[in-house]
Amino acid sequence: MTDTQNAIWPERLTQAMQAKEQLALQNIFFAPVRHHSPACAYALQHYIEQLKPTHILIEGPDSFDFLLPSLLNQDTAPPVAIFAQARPAQKTSESEDQQPNLASAYFPFCQYSPEWVALQQAKAIGAELKFIDLSWAKQSALDQSQKLDIAQRSLMSERYLAHSQYIQRLAQRLHCRNHDELWDHLFELQPAHQLAQAENFFNEVFSWCAFARLDYETDVLLQDGSLHREDCMWQHIEAAIAPEHRILVITGGFHTLALIELLSQKNTQRHQLKATQANWQEQAWLIRYSFDRLDALNGYASGMPSPAYYQQLWQELNQVGADTELQPQLEHNLLCYLSQLCHHLDSEKCLDINTFLAIKHTAEIAWQLAELRGHYRPSRYDLLDALQSALVKGELEDGQQHLFQQIYLFLGGQALGQVPPDQHRPALVDNVYQQISKFRFNLTDTLKRQRKLDVYRKPLHQQISQFLHLLNYVDCGFAQRLSGPDYVLGAGLDLLFEEWRYAWTPSVEARLIELSEQGDQLEKIAIRKLVLQQDHNQSQGLGQSAVETAKLLALACRLGLKQQLEVLNQQLEQFLQSDQNLGSVISAAQQLYYLWHGRQLLQLPEQQLQHSLILALQQACYLLDQLYDSHEEKIEDNLKHLKHLHEHIINVQQQIAPQLTDEQLKTTAIQLLPLMYQQIDLDQLRQNHLSKLKGAVDVLRFLDQYIQQQELTDELQLSFATGSDAEEAVQYLQGMLHIAPEIFVQSHIAIDALFQLVNQWSDDLFIRILPDLRFAFSQFNPKQTRQIAERIAELSGLSQEVILDQVFSHLSEQQVLEGVALNQQLQQILADDHLLDWLKQESHIAPLQETHHDA
Repeated sequence: MTDTQNAIWPERLTQAMQAKEQLALQNIFFAPVRHHSPACAYALQHYIEQLKPTHILIEGPDSFDFLLPSLLNQDTAPPVAIFAQARPAQKTSESEDQQPNLASAYFPFCQYSPEWVALQQAKAIGAELKFIDLSWAKQSALDQSQKLDIAQRSLMSERYLAHSQYIQRLAQRLHCRNHDELWDHLFELQPAHQLAQAENFFNEVFSWCAFARLDYETDVLLQDGSLHREDCMWQHIEAAIAPEHRILVITGGFHTLALIELLSQKNTQRHQLKATQANWQEQAWLIRYSFDRLDALNGYASGMPSPAYYQQLWQELNQVGADTELQPQLEHNLLCYLSQLCHHLDSEKCLDINTFLAIKHTAEIAWQLAELRGHYRPSRYDLLDALQSALVKGELEDGQQHLFQQIYLFLGGQALGQVPPDQHRPALVDNVYQQISKFRFNLTDTLKRQRKLDVYRKPLHQQISQFLHLLNYVDCGFAQRLSGPDYVLGAGLDLLFEEWRYAWTPSVEARLIELSEQGDQLEKIAIRKLVLQQDHNQSQGLGQSAVETAKLLALACRLGLKQQLEVLNQQLEQFLQSDQNLGSVISAAQQLYYLWHGRQLLQLPEQQLQHSLILALQQACYLLDQLYDSHEEKIEDNLKHLKHLHEHIINVQQQIAPQLTDEQLKTTAIQLLPLMYQQIDLDQLRQNHLSKLKGAVDVLRFLDQYIQQQELTDELQLSFATGSDAEEAVQYLQGMLHIAPEIFVQSHIAIDALFQLVNQWSDDLFIRILPDLRFAFSQFNPKQTRQIAERIAELSGLSQEVILDQVFSHLSEQQVLEGVALNQQLQQILADDHLLDWLKQESHIAPLQETHHDA
């Protein structure tokens, strides 16, 4: 593609090239570009110097014209972006469910964006500037009418070039991996003196993009709105035409062919929006942008990959210029860049070789690859291939993932732009930005940093923590909590510090702009979200749930929403007395206990918390008649509820009751445990065959000294007595172990009774009960398991060495069951031959029917 005049073109492209020359005679010129291309930006710089146009028309929503003064402001430093939002002006009843609430888009600029260069050059020569694309509101309305995805996206999409069959075939023919490498090979790596011949360069870009355009049918372009946008661009160009005007049109190269045909009347078909499609409204702001958001590898629809690398290339182009005798300077620049890269990799512990050798080997290989591929300097792909060859020994594998992650991170960069201080932004964005700056967070780039907060001893750190929790709650994306006490979930309550990871990125600013419609203060937005959560609970039938209200109270405490605390406290007190769900009331008590732990940090009224917590536990005791539900899933839930209720009552009596100054409340707290046992009817547990709960209650009564050891022993022997129902015996054991496994281990009577009971079971019964037994014994730790094994060995008349030798840890459960089945077959054969009694007398061992006990 170095000589477009000798290329064999389709007739449509030949005519378009002739029309382009005719339009040039009318002072209408075209600069088809690839967005964020240093080569296009450098060529455009020279093209504008050569043409000296009076009017520069740029692809971009025409509704962005009001932001041109901000873009041209001397305090604006790329990367920056115009962030736009559009929404329906009003919803009709028929389409209310289908229309989205908000459509957002970015229009980014970096130093090497052709559009940015055009803005700066126009300012320098006094040319009139104008954006000429369809407004974002109209694009959103069109996308919605075409049922296209209008979620947050880029307004510089180049997906057609990436998916062009022509470009894919050309890449294969030139042995390039994808369209990015092909673009670098053909355009980005043209020397500066060739790029300075701007007219030739843009003719080549035009041919590249025009061939790609031929791959797409009109219906496809109509469906996605491309034709409507091009119609709008054409109208703006037509409006600018005048004898004294010299017009330069800068658009993505994919649109240039259509614009030339429209202007030369080769294409007279109009594609305008219908009146019903133009009922959207929009707002737009200039915001800071960043290299990591601009990177095509992170999903940006039209970015060049590795922005920091191409920023280096852009600086080099402007440094070296059209001088062809600066090869040593290029080599020096590459060595400096590789030195920074390799030292970064070394700091991240990615290098297996000396840093000097890494730089030397990579540079040598990169230059050799560039020479082999016909490049005047190493391309991005030459550099990546060189790094792989120099730094990776053997085959590529998952072990190199961290290495290449850091390479791409370095090539991508973390630069963050600046906008004028007086730039109009929603009040919420300014308020949050000022607060973050006040708290001394680093906002100069998008690198992720960590901040440790001494939340107990430093009031300022408490304020910062509360602020970060607010940002988290409104889903701003600024910071992520890594560790610290959590009084909502009850995690890490013993931790004294909070640790956060944060980064100010364009998406944070964009999210704040979205939220600004709800208010100018984070607290107001958080309260609104909290109220919406209450409404959602109400719609789900949880509006009067004690636990859901307690969660909202805990959240309001964590966020410092003091306006809501009194309301939620009153609601919680009411729901604690009306909620008839045992689990809900106990969970509410648990949430209140977490808050009591954090009362100092969260600055909560201690007396109110104490009263609510004791009330919750008291009400839970009155709901213990729900324990008698015999449904299996309810039994498991009630077992957990019983254990948690007991734990919280003990905690209140040991930690809170001694501190209480209200004598009536103190008396209530002390009487909680007797109240709990008064509400449990042991006879009803037996009658309903709730052995699991009975085992749990017996152990709790023993631990609380409501029964003596002999009484517990009697209950154990009764549950494991000869003739006891096997399943109920195992359930009783499970209840015991759920509360206190150590009691079973320490009680020889319990082990002996269970051993005698199991000895009476048949093989069929044993196999049926085995899963429940295994589940029960899984609650023991290795030491406890050994103690039980030793006691079983003693009861069986076996030495400890023998019993330990019988443990085959490599056998699976299926293999054990197969062994039991074989044992049963052998037993049946011996029984049929009347040999069981004889075998027992001869071998002096237990009958085969008892061998499952050792298994």
